Amino acid sequence: MLVTVYVKAGDPYSDMLKNLLKYYEIEHEIVEVSRNEEKLKIIRELSGQYNTPVLKVDEKVFVGFDREKIKEILGIKTE
Repeated sequence: MLVTVYVKAGDPYSDMLKNLLKYYEIEHEIVEVSRNEEKLKIIRELSGQYNTPVLKVDEKVFVGFDREKIKEILGIKTE
């Protein structure tokens, strides 16, 4: 599973997603898009918008922070 997270500095939802991935020990790559036009174009192409965080898991793309939906996408099972 290839996990990439596109974030902006100072975005609390980006921080929440990074913390969730760290908590569940999900290996991932962080791409900081703040003040970087090329990287902003990438998230626009992936999601159709400029909002962060953008979570890309293999070919699935999810925008925003919805803990349960993200856990579902990542296959995290909790009791």
